[in-house]
Amino acid sequence: MTRALTYHVKFRGSALQSSARNILMLFVSWATALAPAQTRPPAPLPPGQIIESVACYNDPTQSYALYLPSAYTPGKPWPIIYAFDPLARGAVPVKLYKDLAEKYGYIVAGSNNSRNFSMDAASKGINAMWQDTHLRLTLDERRVYATGFSGGARVAGMVALSCPQCRIAGVIAYGAGYPMSQKPSPKDALLYFLAVGDQDFNWAEITMLRREREDLGQPYREVVFSGPHRWGTPPVIAEAVEWIHLKAMQAGTLRPDPAFIDEMFKKRQAEADQAVKQSDAIAQLSAYRSLASDFKGLKDVSEYEVKLAALKKSAALKEALKKEDETIAEQRTLTEDVSSKLAAVENAGSDERITLRRDLLDAMTQLRAQAEHAKSGDRRLVLQRSFNDVWAQGIEAGQSQFANHRFERAEFYFRLMADVQTDEPWPSLLLAETHAAMGNRKQAIKDLREAIKRGLKNPDAIEQDGNLEALRPDPDFRKIVEELRAAARVGPN
Repeated sequence: MTRALTYHVKFRGSALQSSARNILMLFVSWATALAPAQTRPPAPLPPGQIIESVACYNDPTQSYALYLPSAYTPGKPWPIIYAFDPLARGAVPVKLYKDLAEKYGYIVAGSNNSRNFSMDAASKGINAMWQDTHLRLTLDERRVYATGFSGGARVAGMVALSCPQCRIAGVIAYGAGYPMSQKPSPKDALLYFLAVGDQDFNWAEITMLRREREDLGQPYREVVFSGPHRWGTPPVIAEAVEWIHLKAMQAGTLRPDPAFIDEMFKKRQAEADQAVKQSDAIAQLSAYRSLASDFKGLKDVSEYEVKLAALKKSAALKEALKKEDETIAEQRTLTEDVSSKLAAVENAGSDERITLRRDLLDAMTQLRAQAEHAKSGDRRLVLQRSFNDVWAQGIEAGQSQFANHRFERAEFYFRLMADVQTDEPWPSLLLAETHAAMGNRKQAIKDLREAIKRGLKNPDAIEQDGNLEALRPDPDFRKIVEELRAAARVGPN
């Protein structure tokens, strides 16, 4: 079981290990500089609206998206959620959290600079955003949280786990768990909300992290939703914010709201009843764990402490955990041959790459077809995770090559992934970045057109992409952006 997870992480974490150590050192240095020097106070920011780009006062090259609740005033401290998207799209998480931030009174700040495979940029962006929000806003230092998706989830965890001076109260992680170099520790009292799609290639990682935190008695909440590797769905994001809100009441950093506590308690009781009805031991564990731990001191939870203890000794839970082990092992078996071939590309000669490309295309196409035609729901899920796993490995391998300026190899990976998933725009966008870096503007424009043909609709994904900066003076590039903006204004037919 553990071997399966280790294999899964090894390939995709190897390129991140040194970067993780570097960013750790940077966190240690910037965490002591939370009150930057200034010559004059920055202008106040308008509450009640999403600001897609706040230029940092002391470093205007860095920016973040921001939402201040409409009731915000600097006369009292406010909780804040720092958000990290793997593609440096700060407005994406801010928009996802905006309504909940308004309802429960949270500030949300999303970095426009922190992105996967660029830890120097991430560290500068985090540093600048942290300093700027502390300079401009009145923050409740007891209720500072970090959230992120995929690589952004690891950045959020890195900030929380590697910077004790930052005093992060909790992490909300979507589609990924801890930073690659870290594991849960018995001394770790950090709140951790874990959410993952049932088709997500990182499902196994989140499952193991849930077990580790459960065994150590650490506070956590895990939610598995229907879907692939993505930011959480609106109901999942709502549950995440409600959970940290509840835990703040439990910790005494927020005044208890009896009506809110009762509402959350009834929701969890209904979840437990449904799990019992469906004979779902893992869902029962989730519900009983929450009822016994999250409401302790707020409600009488003795009944659920007894039920949790009995469940943990039950044959039903042992059988469910065994099934999880088997599912994770099956994913490893399905992906290991493709994973090894993807890894072999990095040092392969041109002739060998031709052979590897053919073998990889055949294997991945077959795996995708098996997933699409599987009759069993459980079998379909493990096949979908396995395909998504190796496809993501290919994308990340290309991003790693791109970050190291090995553009021909990056092009190989992105072209292969584009051919494997002909309806997915992301590889075409990455190809545009690669060809722009290679100085092939004409091909980069063609790649952008292909990405749009495949479904890319967001003009900001192109216009704000720093890796496409060389294309910005090109009239064809401006035309593409203008066409996308016009289409966005018109909306769907």
